[in-house]
Amino acid sequence: MSAAPATDGSSAKPSAKAAISVQPDGAPKKRARTSDKWRSAPERGSMWWLHVIAWIYRQFGRRVCLAILHVVAFYFVVFAGAARRASRDYQETLWAIPRGRAALDAPPSFRSVWRHIHEFSINIFDRLVAWSGDIGEIDFEHRGSDILLELAKRGGGGLLIGAHQGSFDMMRLLADQQEITVNVLMFTQHATRINAFFEQLDPNSRVRVLEIQPGSLKTAFAVRECIARGEFVGILGDRIPPGARDRPAYVEFLGRRTAFSLSPFVLASVLGCPVVHTQCIRVSDRAYESSATVLSDFVDSKLPRRQKADALLRLYVAQIEATCYRSPYQWFNFFDYWGDRGGGDA
Repeated sequence: MSAAPATDGSSAKPSAKAAISVQPDGAPKKRARTSDKWRSAPERGSMWWLHVIAWIYRQFGRRVCLAILHVVAFYFVVFAGAARRASRDYQETLWAIPRGRAALDAPPSFRSVWRHIHEFSINIFDRLVAWSGDIGEIDFEHRGSDILLELAKRGGGGLLIGAHQGSFDMMRLLADQQEITVNVLMFTQHATRINAFFEQLDPNSRVRVLEIQPGSLKTAFAVRECIARGEFVGILGDRIPPGARDRPAYVEFLGRRTAFSLSPFVLASVLGCPVVHTQCIRVSDRAYESSATVLSDFVDSKLPRRQKADALLRLYVAQIEATCYRSPYQWFNFFDYWGDRGGGDA
């Protein structure tokens, strides 16, 4: 099986140069408080406004909605201080390294923060369009999506791992179109209303949500059962799940020491299933580029489980880092991502 080109647009194999380390015992306890920053954050905005935007889209079309989103993004830049600071911190992190400066073109500013949040609002709007049944209004360029079809035909299932980059929902809907069953592993506490809203738009979707249960092994067993049925399990691996039992592994990401969870990669190593990095990045209005890269193809299957998990994590981080350089405004972690320990949720 051949993998898709690297996410930076080259045809090279995914890089595995990132250094990795495991948190030493006896780390200061105060750092653990970072873990609540994203999962305890309440939903922003109003469900009423989501319904209003949906109505405006049906009545007046895309152009009017996009004009409104300019104002919506400005509102959040002004009044959502945490999101504004997180966007600025991320952009300053990029600007501190040569490839990041080349990606941004200009130093971080109020305008660049607005652009970042505006990009997120467009992704949410396109999510609404797609779940409303108008996915045909959006153009897709596929790179390696045949990999998913090939794996589905084998009936063995696999782990689809993405990040809060671009629109993972678009990837889910594309899989749904191909009649591939995808179970999305998700911590839903901070997104209950918005998830319910999109489920109402398409109640017949083959995409199912598996809620992460903090401190419980039920999640791991549920994943195993899905893989055993030949289904796919999707997870966003750039945040450490609440209640994760493993210690975070530290990898250099965008020039900063960042914590990631090994749990998804350890579980994939135990199950012996393919690990596929998937993403769907907005490249222009109405246009997205979807890609799938089989990370497990680049890892020696004879390695011990822990070493295999480490190698998969390094490949994954290299992929999402390359996407930050290629599409810097598609990174959607609007909270203190690095914090005291890094990785968003410690």
